[in-house]
This record gives sequence, C-alpha cells and structure tokens, in this order.
Amino acid sequence: MTPIPQGKKHRFEKVYPFFMMILFLLPIFSLAAGPKKKPAKESTEIPKELQTPETKLGETGPKESLPLSALEYKITGMFKTDFAYANNSVLSFGFDNLVAPTMAKRQVQARDSESRSGIYPTSSLLGTEITYGTKLKGVFEADFVDVSKSSAGPETKARVRQIYFKYTPNPSLEIFLGRTWDLFAGVFPHSFNSSAFMSATGNVGWQREQIGAWYKLGKFKFGTAIGTTGFHNDPQVKINVERNSMPTVAVRIDWFPTPTLMFTTSALGTKLKVSDPYTDTTRDGSFLHYDPSRQDPNATPISGLLQKESNKRTNLAAGGVSFGFTWKWGPLESKGEITYGANLNSVTASGISPFQSTTYGNEITDSQWGFLSGGYFNDAKASTRTKYNSPREVTGFLSFNYEVTKQFGIGIHAGVSRVTNPEVLVGADYNQLTISRSDSFQWTSNPRVMGALRENHDYGFRMYYDPDERVRFFFQTDLFRTFYKDVDRYSGQSAHIASYDPVTGAGELRDPGNKYVRASALGEAYSVRLGGLFRFDP
Repeated sequence: MTPIPQGKKHRFEKVYPFFMMILFLLPIFSLAAGPKKKPAKESTEIPKELQTPETKLGETGPKESLPLSALEYKITGMFKTDFAYANNSVLSFGFDNLVAPTMAKRQVQARDSESRSGIYPTSSLLGTEITYGTKLKGVFEADFVDVSKSSAGPETKARVRQIYFKYTPNPSLEIFLGRTWDLFAGVFPHSFNSSAFMSATGNVGWQREQIGAWYKLGKFKFGTAIGTTGFHNDPQVKINVERNSMPTVAVRIDWFPTPTLMFTTSALGTKLKVSDPYTDTTRDGSFLHYDPSRQDPNATPISGLLQKESNKRTNLAAGGVSFGFTWKWGPLESKGEITYGANLNSVTASGISPFQSTTYGNEITDSQWGFLSGGYFNDAKASTRTKYNSPREVTGFLSFNYEVTKQFGIGIHAGVSRVTNPEVLVGADYNQLTISRSDSFQWTSNPRVMGALRENHDYGFRMYYDPDERVRFFFQTDLFRTFYKDVDRYSGQSAHIASYDPVTGAGELRDPGNKYVRASALGEAYSVRLGGLFRFDP
C-alpha cells in the first residue's frame, strides 16, 4: 500500500471528523426522504375549507401548503418559589449556595458549620411551543437559575434550558435539532428541586446541543445523536469547545413491554482534547512544528524526543453506559437508573469527578511513598511533566412516588455516586486542613484544599398537596453525605514518617497531630425545601 504523504495525511486528519459526521447523518436523512409510493391521480378541486380568495379565482397554489391556521402557539411553564434551609454548607457545582444543592461541602472555612436559608423564585419556568401542522414543532424554555450566585437578586439572568425543533415526516421517524434533554441517561428522578436535584447521580435538568433522530419499531424506540462535548454542568463559561473536533456520539434503546413499563439503555462516547500544545499561548515564541534541523547543537536524542512529545495533542477517551426503567402500577410510580463510565463530568451530569491533571512530582508526593527522599524519588518529585488521570465512576438512583389521594402524595428518593479508582484523585494537603480558609470561591473547588470528590450520597423524602387545579404546595428534605480524598501518605503508619532515604537507610519521624482537630473527609448536611408552584401549561 502506498503511504500517504505527511502533508496530505495531516489534511486527512482534519477532514476525518467531518467525514464521519456526514456518514452519521446520511441514514437519518435517507429515512426522512426515503422512497415514496407514486401518488394516485389527485383531483384538482380544492376543499371549501381550504379555499382562499386567490384559489377561488383559479390559482390553485402549492398542493403541499397548509393554511395559516395550522401554525399554533402555546405558552408553557410554571411559577415556583421555595424556602430552602441547610444546617451546614452545601454546594452547587463548587459554589456555596442553596439555589440548587448537589452535595455537602467539606468544612474548610469557619462559617461552613453555620446554618443558612433563603427564598428562591428563580427555578420558575417560561417557554413556548410552536407547531405547524402535525410534522413540525419548536420548543423554547428558560429559567432564572444562576448557581454562581448565593442569592436570587436582580442580577439573576435568564438561562436557556431548551431551544430546539423536531420534524416528524412519518409516525415512525422523528428528527430533532437544537438544545434539549440529553439522549444519554435520560431517566428523570422525582423531585421538587427541578434545577439540580441529584445532578451528581442522574441526568436531571441538564441538556446538550444535539442533532439526532428517533425511530419507532413496534414496542421499541431507537435513538441516536451527535452533540457538543462542552456540557452545561457548571457555571463557568466553556471556551474553545469547538476545538474538540469529535462530537459526542450517543445511542439509546427504549423498550415498552407494557403501556406502564419502560426499560432503557444508552451509551455515549467522545474524545476530549485536554491539552493542545500546538495552539497553547504559552508556546508563543517557539517553533510551530517540530523540526530536527532547528535543534540546539548540543541537543541529545532525549531532548529531541521530549520536544517532539511536547508538540503532540493530548486526548482522553470519555463516555459511559446506562441502564434505567420507569414503572407505574396504579397509584405507585417508580424510576431508577445506573450509569458507569470515565471522565463523564465533561460530557454528562452523571459525573462527579473530571479528569485529574497532576505532575509526576505531585503524584509521588501525594502517594503513600511521598516520604521517600532518595535517588529516583527525588528525580520524580522534580519532574513537572503533566499527567492526566481518568477517574472511573458508577452512579445510580431510585425514586418512588405514591398518590395517596387525588390531592395528596408522598415520595422517597436515594442516589449514590462513587469513583471506583480513587487512587488517581488529587488529595487535600494536610497542612491546609487545620486553618480556616478565606471566603473565596477558589476554596470551594480547589482539590488541594478540600480534596477531590470521591463519593456522594443523597437520601430524601417529599410530599405534596394540591388544594386546587394547577396549584401545588410541597415539602422536601434531603440528607447529603459527601466524601473527599485525603493525601494517602497522611494515613496509617506513613503519617508518622517525615522522610526516609532508601539508599542510606536514614529517616526522620514526626508527630502526625491529633486527627480530631483536622477537618473531616466527610461533609454532611441536612436540607429542607418548602414552597409552592402554579403550573400554567394548557
């Protein structure tokens, strides 16, 4: 086989993602525009109800056009306000607030143990649905949640939740384009915290920009979609998302053995570009590409190899699989889902830990061998080369609703999310745990202070009462138990060793301190939500 020249190969790599996307979309549009039966000879007479002044004069117009009355508008949404209370600090994706709590915060600030409360109308929804005939439908929906703010003040801005349209050329096929609920892990637990309930253990309230299709076949629904890799699971603006040239690719199968039971399974995958030295601004002033002729005359084969390696892009595989169900039996309704994957925080709300970026030196220092000081260990600690680790995680939730009467109901829910390889996580620095941190957002998300999140639990109970149609008052309580990673060397016997040289056999001991004065690796918080809502959907 004739090898591809280097220049052409580089251009081929750039075109490859677009080529794969075209292959992905061709079956969708071929189904939509598939072979049609030759229509029978139609009468040129126009029904009276479709006649316009022009057609009455003999102008028949396009045969496929619909009357203007086929364009319909519908306002959707709800007004919702709730009072929220927590006995300790809770976090919404690294920010300390009660707007949409997802986990308990580890106590690293003196005020973390103080109770807090607030009133939040920001999870109210406002949207519209526009339909044209029976084949076209567009949806827009917004709320006013900003998890980076601890209060619902006038600075709160609208946040787009959904904006998409779907085309249904026939009863079996549906094509959708826009921002809507993620095709992956799409079972939604019951909750009154509709913005972020259990978002660490289920796809709730989070969306993705997608282009995809559903196809119905008997009791099955098959779905597939491509989407953006930058996901809306934190308040920070995602920049350079488009530089991840490979989109997410998702597939899903729903099975309806009975009208009240559904089983679903889905998978999602992509490659995340987490390092791109070719375009990093820190390389400005250096050569754009590796060229041996421009090497330092004193360069060695090792330095040349390192330069070539530094010019390579770093990509990490991300994705997972999910299994879920929904079941309704009389007044009882249940939902559940399990997901497993790696680096999911970047591509789905089920993740609790993104990829970990460390250096070899920090990795050795943080490990249980960090007290070693001789030979290889000194060299390893001196290395600043970045290493990317991929946490693997399993998540799951289960929720029940029971309709006691037409006006009163109760429910329970539970969710767990856990990293299965916590050894790759960044641990909290022992020296940071005994001092109260300053009141700044950096302390709520810096793993050197709090430790990376390795496990999160949420257990809750809720009830509701509907005194009138479209009006609901509710009560919900949640217990969050969140576990953070500590540096390995500060546990067990290694906590007593200050340093040790394996070559000379000499070492020093230390007093590890009273563990009871250190901040616990477990953050625990109890929260209550009490409020009401008015749903004005038709």
